[in-house]
Amino acid sequence: MAFLAPLFGGGLFAGTALASLASLGGFGTLALRLGASLLLSAASRALMPGPTLPARTVTVREAVAPRDMVYGRARKGGVIIYISEAGPKRQYLHLVVVLAAHRVAGIGAVYFDGEAAVDASGVALGRWAGLVTVEKRLGTDDQTGFDGLIAALPEAWTTAHRLRGCAAIHLRLQADQDAFPGGIPAISVDVQGKNDIYDPRSDTFAYSENPALCLADYMAHARFGLGAAIGASDGINTEALIEAANICDEAVSLAAGGSELRYSCNGVVSLAENPKTIIEAMLTAMAGRVANSGGQWRLHAGAYRMPTFGLTQDHAREGGLTLSTRISAAQNFNGVRGQFISPENDWQPDDFPAYVSEVYRAEDGGEEKWRDIALPFTQSATTAQRLAKIELERARRQMSIRFAGKLSAWAVQVGDTVALTYDRWGMAAKPYEVIEARLDLATSGDGPQLLPELVLRETSPLVYDWDASEAAIYAAAPRSTLPSAFNVAPPGSPEIAESLYITRDGAGVKAAVLVSWRASDSGYVAQYQVESRMVDSLGSALGSGAWTNHGRTDATAMEIRDIAPGFWEFRVKALTVLGVSSPWSVTVKEVLALTAPPAALAGVTLQTAGGMAILKWTRSADLDVRIGGNIVIRHSQAPSATWASSQSFDIVAGSDAIAVVPLLPGTYLLRARDSSGVLGEVVSLSTTGAQALAFAPVMALTAEPDFDGVKSGTVAIDGALSLDAVTPFDDWPDVDVVTSFDRVGGTVSSGSFTFASGMDFGALRRVRLRSHILLSAAGVLDDLDARSEAIDLWPDFDGSLEAEVDAVIEARSTPDDPSGSPIWSDWGRIDSHEISARGIEARAHLSTRDPVWVPLVSQLRLYADEVA
Repeated sequence: MAFLAPLFGGGLFAGTALASLASLGGFGTLALRLGASLLLSAASRALMPGPTLPARTVTVREAVAPRDMVYGRARKGGVIIYISEAGPKRQYLHLVVVLAAHRVAGIGAVYFDGEAAVDASGVALGRWAGLVTVEKRLGTDDQTGFDGLIAALPEAWTTAHRLRGCAAIHLRLQADQDAFPGGIPAISVDVQGKNDIYDPRSDTFAYSENPALCLADYMAHARFGLGAAIGASDGINTEALIEAANICDEAVSLAAGGSELRYSCNGVVSLAENPKTIIEAMLTAMAGRVANSGGQWRLHAGAYRMPTFGLTQDHAREGGLTLSTRISAAQNFNGVRGQFISPENDWQPDDFPAYVSEVYRAEDGGEEKWRDIALPFTQSATTAQRLAKIELERARRQMSIRFAGKLSAWAVQVGDTVALTYDRWGMAAKPYEVIEARLDLATSGDGPQLLPELVLRETSPLVYDWDASEAAIYAAAPRSTLPSAFNVAPPGSPEIAESLYITRDGAGVKAAVLVSWRASDSGYVAQYQVESRMVDSLGSALGSGAWTNHGRTDATAMEIRDIAPGFWEFRVKALTVLGVSSPWSVTVKEVLALTAPPAALAGVTLQTAGGMAILKWTRSADLDVRIGGNIVIRHSQAPSATWASSQSFDIVAGSDAIAVVPLLPGTYLLRARDSSGVLGEVVSLSTTGAQALAFAPVMALTAEPDFDGVKSGTVAIDGALSLDAVTPFDDWPDVDVVTSFDRVGGTVSSGSFTFASGMDFGALRRVRLRSHILLSAAGVLDDLDARSEAIDLWPDFDGSLEAEVDAVIEARSTPDDPSGSPIWSDWGRIDSHEISARGIEARAHLSTRDPVWVPLVSQLRLYADEVA
């Protein structure tokens, strides 16, 4: 059955006033009006409230939500009917979103917060890549459940959950602060709507954007619409539907070239609205009208129809014509403006170029009067302008006639165009549109009669006339120029500066680095996050490769304390107020930490006084030298010496800035050594050793060139005294692999040499003992193939500059005859020493810190002098 039962051949769409004949009490002055009137589009109603286009791109989560129907193309939200977490760490969020209460032609791209997140083929884009998957179901009767959801949550979503007859998607979102800073995003989807729309012209069911066919589909829907079947006696008139569909499919030329369909229907029907509201909204897409006449619905698209019937005075009752020439000033307007759904504006409502008539404005005394309309099923700016012109031209044809006719006038139907001829008013076949047709139960001299009463509104072919040149250029509303809160510019590359600090817990000196960076250019940055990990010299991660998170800061620098030496990879990213991260800015830096060599001592001076050398310097600037470190002093008889060719002389605390040592001719060499044993650069001073008092030689002990004394761990080779080998000749494994025939496996770390003879002054004598040593270093296990570092990193080619070898002379004395049974003093180191003795015995002590290097002593002497 149709939505409204036919009554006496005509039915009102709404508000029919039908009183029981028994209640009339008589027919003298009462009339019962029965018939049909046009149901106009919402845009065509004379008194229309301010237009609103409801939000269609919002996905909601409600226990009870109205269903939607989609006609044509639309970007819309849906209803979340299922939501659940899954995964071993509950890192996945599963959503089922129903988009339409029927089968659709296609489901396209998915948008999160208005930004494309998944393309039409199902590939996640941008910051959502790898984090989002989608499954689609078009709403067919035989569709299956979502395979991914069934696999993830088999107890909650089974194969029986098929959502047959509903177009829906299943989204799986993987937790990620950058991708989903605000939780579940606003979801919208491109949908190609209903695809089982009946077209009586081809007797087929298919997808269509034809407004007449879409409206007929809704009205014919037994569940959601009126149940007015197409072609049924109480349904939709087929001939009128075909005429309207053909009008909608006509081509209209465009100013830029090409053409578009005269009318198209693209939009969403919310079944929360009542049918009248829905039909009026869909009629806006084709400037259409619909009426129920004779029990059938007749659909009319906006177009001029040639008159099909001629009305004259002969069809009217006496005095039956009433003329209204104008509508009220409050209802009149000379321009039409409004909104349509603009794909160019992200499918949001936007203003179409207003249509205004200067002629009509002049007629209204120059006053601008606007009619505001809403076109929720229109997506073309030029179509919107054509519809606006039709609205204006219809309204400016203001002449209307109430035609009380004879029964012969009942031949016309609502929606017909008639040609009215009425000589008294000078009308000759003037076209009028029948907008109402009623039967009056009227009284006359012959008694009650059912006679027609028509309402006519003037029309003209000019109402629907359009030239492409009339179209104004549409430009989508300008987009916001605010920076995106989701596209965050990275900060500058991290810069690393090292420093040392003293711990409060007594652990001594430790290293720290200050990581700094240039601020991100993004305007929404609230914090920065800093991370680090150890890498090799090529930048490859060591161990598990895990990053250490050092926290966040709102500054552009962060200090990292207690850092170990080695190569480090540092990275920093910006985070917005929403928690969205920028890409990482990364740098690799070698951190020397406590392995960094101390700076060379500054301000080194030498003063002499009474046979002593007073060495002074500016206190070391390195914290790990001042705390736990020391100053190493060496000496060489040579006027130009290296660290390897000098002998140890003294060691003072790293916090000191002065040392008093014996005055000897030659070179003093000073280096700072930190708490880790790392030596700084060498600073050297040369002196002649001149003193105020003159000394004369008394006696001397000379070991070179044969070094005939007693050796323990030492050996004389080629006129030089050195340390002995670790491995004897008999224990050599293979002569071919021996790098040094003299010292297989390296050398011993220390050894001694005792002079073959001592000194006997013949009597107790006051003398100055002075050692004289010429020292150098040689490598015994060093060859080019064994070196793993690049040649640019070698401190010197033969490697001896940094060798730390040593040789000192020790002596003991006695006041007795050394050839008898003397009592000897303890052994003591001799650099420059004044004693009173008769006999002297001497020995040398050789050592090396690294068995790769050996000391070579070419001169080993002890001098005894006295004041001249």
